[in-house]
Amino acid sequence: MKKMSLKWKITLWYAGILILLVTLLFGFLLSISGRLLRSESDLALKDAVWDFAGEAEVDRAHESWELDEDVRFYEKGVLFSLYDAQGNLLAGGVPDAFPKGTTLKAYAMQEIKDSAGKWTVYDVAIPCGGEKFLWARGVYEDETLTAMEQAMLHMLLVACPLLIAVALLVGYSITRGALLPIEELCRTAETIGEGKDLSLRIPTGHTQGELRQLADTFNHMFARLERAFERERQFTSDASHELRTPVSVIRSQAEYALLPDSEPEEKKEGLEIILKQAEGMSRLLSRLLLLARSDSARTRPAKEKFDISALALDVLEEMQNRTKERRTEFAADICPGLFICGDRESTARVFCNLLENAVQYGKENGRIILRVFPEQGMVNCQVEDNGIGIEPEHLDNIWNRFYRADTAHGSGNGNSGLGLAIVKSIVEQQGGTAEVRSRPGEGSCFTIRLPKADSAP
Repeated sequence: MKKMSLKWKITLWYAGILILLVTLLFGFLLSISGRLLRSESDLALKDAVWDFAGEAEVDRAHESWELDEDVRFYEKGVLFSLYDAQGNLLAGGVPDAFPKGTTLKAYAMQEIKDSAGKWTVYDVAIPCGGEKFLWARGVYEDETLTAMEQAMLHMLLVACPLLIAVALLVGYSITRGALLPIEELCRTAETIGEGKDLSLRIPTGHTQGELRQLADTFNHMFARLERAFERERQFTSDASHELRTPVSVIRSQAEYALLPDSEPEEKKEGLEIILKQAEGMSRLLSRLLLLARSDSARTRPAKEKFDISALALDVLEEMQNRTKERRTEFAADICPGLFICGDRESTARVFCNLLENAVQYGKENGRIILRVFPEQGMVNCQVEDNGIGIEPEHLDNIWNRFYRADTAHGSGNGNSGLGLAIVKSIVEQQGGTAEVRSRPGEGSCFTIRLPKADSAP
């Protein structure tokens, strides 16, 4: 059996509550009107009985009485009767079904009920001299109240179907308008989930309050997903492109070396080229693996406190030994004894990538300065060179994976376009920031800021 939708559940609840409230209102009005009508009727009965008693002329000296000739025993729905002290009917009458032998009670309203009907009775005692009394009684049937109650019940029964229809229509309209953003959200999420159009967003023009906040939250999430999928597609495309070239070189060299007429020197040269391309692919795969590990929260290395000043000096000394043929001048301006909490190996990779980048894009016989100094609770690390610099339009993109600001220094020179992406990923993982300042033809200055830790004991 198909489950009822939330829209119809809310509509039925709304209609049921509205019908209940109207029914309670009708009952309250019926109760109040009945009490008011009864109060007015009792007051009118009391006045009518006293007027009837005034029609009786009593001679107390002779203990006798008589009624005016024009006295009326029925007026405005009230039947009047006159009784002696023993309760015997002397004049007038009572309704046909009225119970006989009803007790006479002076100046008190009585409600008499039985299967035949319902009556209200008021009695007045009239002194006749000595210990003799006459009793004047007024009786009326509660037909007026019963008719009013029945009229209101009929009105409720007639209005109930119309009320249900109006309640369902209004409730459905209100619920549909309130849940419309949620339906649009579900449709948009379903479309995005199927991969049809990642640029879709939930309309928020007619949405307010919490639903507007929910729609905005989902739109921000969809925007992040779109950017993530776009980066993923771009990353896959770039990685395929980077691996296609060395694979093609390796294949062509292997095919050439297998030719029957190839010389041993040519085969040796081909193997050297294959080895060089394989080493380049190995470095590229290692960097891709490093980026993948940086992106995964589950594989983040444990943090430790270490001396970043000493680490910077070690990396700088190693880089000097590796780049002697470039005749690059290295200088250090490092404040000793600065500590951070992080991963020592990853931080060394940051220094190594920045220095390699400075060497590759620097000038022959150029100058590279490595600075490490404290500033407002942070440790600033700067790598400055006097190389070719970076054009302004490239500054925002150099941190992207496989992006190269200068295509002349391509992958053939060992540049995979992943070094700065790795730097940014590692630095942000350790709670820091990375930025760059550069002028074309004058050089660049890369700055990373990492939270400073207390000095070691």
